[in-house]
Amino acid sequence: MAAKKVSRREFLKDVSLSVAGAGLVLNSMGAPSARAQKTDAPVMKNASQMEYRTLGKTGLKVSAVSFGVMTLTDPSVLFKGLDLGINYFDTAHMYQNGRNEEMLGRVLKDYGRKRVFIATKIAPVSSFRSKEKMPMNDPKVMEEKMALSLKRLQTDYVDVLFLHNIVEPAWATHEPMLKFLEKVKKEGKARFVGISFHEGSTFVDVVDAGLKTRFYDVFLAALNFKSPQEHGAALKKAKKENVGIIAMKTQAGGYKGAYSGSLSPFQAALRWVLEKEFVDCAIPGMVNIEQVVENAGALHKKFGWSERKVLHAYYAAIKDRYCCRCGACSGTCTNMTAIQTINRALMYYEGYGDIALACSTYHGLDSTKNALSCLTCSDTTCRCVNGIQIAERMRYAHKLFT
Repeated sequence: MAAKKVSRREFLKDVSLSVAGAGLVLNSMGAPSARAQKTDAPVMKNASQMEYRTLGKTGLKVSAVSFGVMTLTDPSVLFKGLDLGINYFDTAHMYQNGRNEEMLGRVLKDYGRKRVFIATKIAPVSSFRSKEKMPMNDPKVMEEKMALSLKRLQTDYVDVLFLHNIVEPAWATHEPMLKFLEKVKKEGKARFVGISFHEGSTFVDVVDAGLKTRFYDVFLAALNFKSPQEHGAALKKAKKENVGIIAMKTQAGGYKGAYSGSLSPFQAALRWVLEKEFVDCAIPGMVNIEQVVENAGALHKKFGWSERKVLHAYYAAIKDRYCCRCGACSGTCTNMTAIQTINRALMYYEGYGDIALACSTYHGLDSTKNALSCLTCSDTTCRCVNGIQIAERMRYAHKLFT
């Protein structure tokens, strides 16, 4: 069901009482981080509590805590983010079959398009099913998707356009895709362009391929406290080339109830990411006002021994199910099952609580890559260096999503 349009006036009337306490908490927190800088970012209510950073070569002054809109269905939550100074919003052509872009477009048109930065993403493949998984050679298909995204977003341009979910290095250098991006920039439909990626086994190679083109302005990459060191090193190298770095998947699944201590593991996880000098901003996915307040509050938390202890305890509680995307399992399965993608689908279900997203991720796999073969497989070659029982999890996923 499409989300109901909520005007700013209606939103403030409905939630003023429920968020007043949260606003007092934020206003009582300490001064912004030393990394905060004077910017030309739009002045917003409570924005003095926000930190703004320059997004690489783009020069955009974006909020350190930005907004991953992917699973959001309540538009009133966007208004709370705006009030706290968030000015960068990330969506994609495929999220919620376009409803996500439509919701964001309605809210930001009401709020004022020029006061915010919008990013969307378009997958450069006709299908994510493995037998068709190759870059498009006809940019017209991409241009049609771009036109539809702009219509949904009710804008003539986006600030950043990403090629979505780049899983092979060759996709980042595919000439038709580069020409498509060059054209949309020339026509003013996208101010800047980039690639998004989170496949562990090809992560470093995708970064290297993207840098080789000397074309991309921004990288959007999975990064959290359990990411392999080589992933961080690759992003650090990109930052030295003045590529803007945006972190996603920052809260390691966001498993609710996995940790019961007094400190929030999700604030600690976000703070861990934002402490990295090569990270310009993070886009945690948020679905309610409490999450927006909590994530914005991470800016004013120090990351020290207590926070490390919290993250250690949190990971200990989820290590039997959370895939760190190290890619070490790639090639260990004799059936070539898409282990990392299936684990990501399970994370969407168990961590995000989004069964629709989990199912669409799993069903996007070709039958040769899903876990059907795991039901009768007696081979025990597949191994996870972090202890996940891969075969058991794959069988569970297939029965759950089919």
